[in-house]
Amino acid sequence: MARIRVSTVQLAALEQTVLGFVRVLRRLALAAAAVVLLLVVVFRRDHGFDAGDAVLTLLLLTPSAIVLFFTRAVLELARLPGRLQRVPGEGQERLTELAQIAGDPGASKVRNAPFLLWRFRGTAGTLRDVAGVAVTVRAFTPWFLAAAAISAFACMVIIGVGLIALVVTAVG
Repeated sequence: MARIRVSTVQLAALEQTVLGFVRVLRRLALAAAAVVLLLVVVFRRDHGFDAGDAVLTLLLLTPSAIVLFFTRAVLELARLPGRLQRVPGEGQERLTELAQIAGDPGASKVRNAPFLLWRFRGTAGTLRDVAGVAVTVRAFTPWFLAAAAISAFACMVIIGVGLIALVVTAVG
């Protein structure tokens, strides 16, 4: 089997580009959420807040949530090469930890089972974190990419319309 060789300089440059993209998207999503929450505070003060307003608020916060979830997935994917480089070392550490747990004289006692399960949880969780990219990859399906793009556009619209509404409310 042929080995794949990738320059770490190229990966670092790509990661910096991705991080810049993620920063812009996060700022956009957080700005849209801030405008929505500011509108809620202003309109609540003037008109009260009922169940319909709560539903509308959640609907207006949905694009921000989708964009933030997308940025999280992009960050996880950008960090994947570094995680894969650490897999052999972390795998050896986990194997050593499992051997220590198995060699513990109290490990064979039934009353220590909850403690052993707790220790196995830590080891299994770390292995899952290293290899657990399935959820991240699902964020790159065509449907979710379309939802993320539409949500980013919706965030821009929310910011624009929200700022106009705030100015009209402040003037009026």
